[in-house]
Amino acid sequence: MKVILSRKGMDSTSGGMASPILPDGTLLSLPIPDNTVGTAYKDLCYKGQSLEEIISQLCPKFDFGKSQTCHLDPDIYEDIEGRTATDEWKPAFGQHGVSAVHLDKLGVGVGDIFLFYGMFQKTMVQPNKTLCFDRNAPIVHIIYGYMKVGEVLREKQEIKSRYFWHPHSINCNRPNNRLYLPDTYSTFQYDDSLILTKRGQDNRRLWALPAFFGEDGISISWQGDNRPILKDGYAELNSACRGQEFVVTASTPKQERNLCDWVDRLIQNR
Repeated sequence: MKVILSRKGMDSTSGGMASPILPDGTLLSLPIPDNTVGTAYKDLCYKGQSLEEIISQLCPKFDFGKSQTCHLDPDIYEDIEGRTATDEWKPAFGQHGVSAVHLDKLGVGVGDIFLFYGMFQKTMVQPNKTLCFDRNAPIVHIIYGYMKVGEVLREKQEIKSRYFWHPHSINCNRPNNRLYLPDTYSTFQYDDSLILTKRGQDNRRLWALPAFFGEDGISISWQGDNRPILKDGYAELNSACRGQEFVVTASTPKQERNLCDWVDRLIQNR
């Protein structure tokens, strides 16, 4: 089994803000702006509020004139409403281009698990009932959902016919375009075990991973010369800045078990 740490949602470059950890613990990954698709932030709703309303409360300077539509992908939130095909909705995750080629080179396919992570910050409700970021809370990388791959669609017409509302169906002419469909999937509620960023410092790309990541037998792609270093009971990794798909592989039975056990614990605690 391969595990892919897949960076998604708004960040300092795409959208210019963190996604919110809502007061009830929901990790709501906000889709990045994308003017090539027709899904508007104002048309997508989460529990009665449009994403435009949520973003406007958290970041009043967000320019909806420039960024009206978004790239809802991975599309794994069952509670999101307003898709073109709500009645026919099924979860899916799309990829294309260099990132897709990277996944292919490392043999990612059926049975492998994507762990979706992004940039998050805690929020609070103000006296006027609107939402705001808790400025005393750090901005960190957090795993917010997962998908175990059950099928991979690569054929253009099949993608268009079965998932016509998905952005990778609307923009299906991109090179190496495909959809990953789940065997199982879910989003997570906030838990400390989901935080990747090392506590007590400002660099959210500096991660504290389970100790076995720093041992022989574990490899994380896209990191260049960086590799996890064993420290006081954990493995520290200065993760690559703009990589999207970090493929984790184990080369020994022991590390395969460690990797599987770690993922199982995350999923069971959701």
